[in-house]
Amino acid sequence: MPKFSGPNWFSKPQSRKKSKVPSSKGTVVSFADGTAAPGPETPPQKSPRKHRRNHSGQQLSSQVSWSSEVTSPGSEGSGGREGGGSYFSRQSGIRQSVTSNQSSFSTASSSRRPPPVRRPTRMAETEKEEAINLQVEFEWVLHEEVHSVLKELHVILVECAHRFPVPLYGNEGKKQDKFVLTAAPEQLKCIVTLTGDSITHADINFKVQRQQQQTQRTSITQDYPWKIQQVQDAANHLQQAINHIDNVDSSYNFKTSDEVLHVLGNILGALQRGRTSLVVPRKKPIDELMKSRNMKALSPNLPEDLAISFYIQSHKLIFVAYQLTNFQGTMKFDSCQAECSVPWLNEVLVLFTVALQLCQQLKDKISVFSQYKDFTVGSRSASAMSY
Repeated sequence: MPKFSGPNWFSKPQSRKKSKVPSSKGTVVSFADGTAAPGPETPPQKSPRKHRRNHSGQQLSSQVSWSSEVTSPGSEGSGGREGGGSYFSRQSGIRQSVTSNQSSFSTASSSRRPPPVRRPTRMAETEKEEAINLQVEFEWVLHEEVHSVLKELHVILVECAHRFPVPLYGNEGKKQDKFVLTAAPEQLKCIVTLTGDSITHADINFKVQRQQQQTQRTSITQDYPWKIQQVQDAANHLQQAINHIDNVDSSYNFKTSDEVLHVLGNILGALQRGRTSLVVPRKKPIDELMKSRNMKALSPNLPEDLAISFYIQSHKLIFVAYQLTNFQGTMKFDSCQAECSVPWLNEVLVLFTVALQLCQQLKDKISVFSQYKDFTVGSRSASAMSY
């Protein structure tokens, strides 16, 4: 049996789609000896083109290859014009379809436009909505929260005023307390009666530094009480803070943040001055202290190189004894002090602190709205905001 020069599938390409068109007749396979196997007859061709036939077996055998099948659609080895034409028509159809799809895809991609960006419009709507919400909250703070906080502040400050041992906002005052102040080792001892803002009685004993065996004695009598000005100053500032609240009518409608900040600034200033007068005492120079009216009220009077002082620092009553010394022409002084806690002072400072925090919180909230300078009641538009 003769041998084939190549695979059988070269002689009859497999079609992707079955066709009812009858296969062409002709020589489709060449043998090694140069003879061609008879095949189906080829129907008459409509094309006037003449096919060139190769009679040489060697040339025909050499043309039966992949290149001859592809590049020579009119040769007899490829099955004639009909067989070769159907193969290349399929290949060209696939290529044409792929090319057309790519061209249509590229055309569609180039003609496609991105959707319009609506972010600025959406952001503008969001800002407008935020502006309206802030305006509503601002009006609620002005009409409701400000008066509520002022009312709460008034209650706290009146309670603080009732703790003071002086006449203040309906408080009768004249509260009397007795304290014992000592400094070890028996260097200083003082028994004090505190009535209101004055020391009405005191027995004072302290040792002098230059002579440790000598004890200096003096006293304060009710006829010449020792005035503690810090208590009265704190009471005066507290009264001012209460008056600022009383001056605001409960039915008054604030229209701008500046109005609220002005009232809160006055209240905060008075409260801070009142608290500071108790926490940070103003200490007098030694020469001013020795010439003060309180020193002249002592019985008996102290020598010129000795002085005493009473003051309040935070919640404590402090007593200090001073002794002046001349060291090589320079005046120096030594001191010894004793202290005790005063209960009503502790309560007063707590109420001062609570009132300051509450007032400061409201001021901070109003300050946020004050950043929008055009904020006024009744204006609920985005244009009222200055971004």
